[in-house]
Amino acid sequence: MSDRPVLSVIIPTYNRADTLRLCLRAFDRQETDAPFEIVVCDDGSTDHTGTVVSRAVATARIPVVHLRQENAGANAARNRAIAAARGERLLIVNDDTIPVPSLVEAHRLAHARRGGRETAILGRMTIDPALPFSPFSALHHDASYDALAGRDEVGWDAFLTCNVSVDRRFLEEAGGFDPKLFWHEDIELGERLARRGMRLFYAPEALGYHHHLLDEAAYLRIAEREGAALVLWYRKRPDLVADLGRLGLVGPPPLGAAARHRVADLAMPQALLPGWQMAARALTRISPEAGRSVWRRLFQRRKRLAIARALAA
Repeated sequence: MSDRPVLSVIIPTYNRADTLRLCLRAFDRQETDAPFEIVVCDDGSTDHTGTVVSRAVATARIPVVHLRQENAGANAARNRAIAAARGERLLIVNDDTIPVPSLVEAHRLAHARRGGRETAILGRMTIDPALPFSPFSALHHDASYDALAGRDEVGWDAFLTCNVSVDRRFLEEAGGFDPKLFWHEDIELGERLARRGMRLFYAPEALGYHHHLLDEAAYLRIAEREGAALVLWYRKRPDLVADLGRLGLVGPPPLGAAARHRVADLAMPQALLPGWQMAARALTRISPEAGRSVWRRLFQRRKRLAIARALAA
């Protein structure tokens, strides 16, 4: 391989040593002639992450760069890894992204076909088949990619950093990731890149597996994080109120709330949410599709409650 990589894989990580080991092994088995490197930034892990990355540095076929910082969040870790990257393009993934052997080559070919420094390529993600089935994983993760099926070019709100590649200098000129955001940080950057001319193309052949089993509690916590992040984003960019509304931001004027939201909130008062969760569990056992419908409504209700709390803070 050439000393100069054409692509740098950016991996922020925190306390997921065993999953990160799977991720690094899979990247070391990529079937491509393109020279690339892996840049891992450990965000202050307290498990054996350091040992896992050090072993990869010593034994991997692909060059691995090991960075470490005090815990400051995934965005700060991404920015530090990007600053150390030498590749012309960045392939940004999470530490629970397990790539198929052709993923790096699929990104390379997609960029070669499209051309242009403003081009970004979104790969597909699906739940790792090695994990036990979880209805919550499918609800949160697979649903996002199912909505993209059959599309060629997608919007900035699909700039999902579990499997996306972009020109390094183009990203740096946009300011990188906002370290103050702890959710929706990827699509927030996507919006800034789009204002600079980014075109985001979907390449489902660039496939990665999401090795993260999502349970009920984690699924509902995501709703609360999404709500809080939307309010932070709104305070940073109030001119995006219409776009943020499409992402679920509701509230008093100028945010507004659709009639369906008011009806849903009346049907699911906060005091009765534990009862609704019990009903969703029981319904899921009888009819998974009907159960998913209730879980989606519970997710949106939790999200609106988080928005209300954040707006009042």
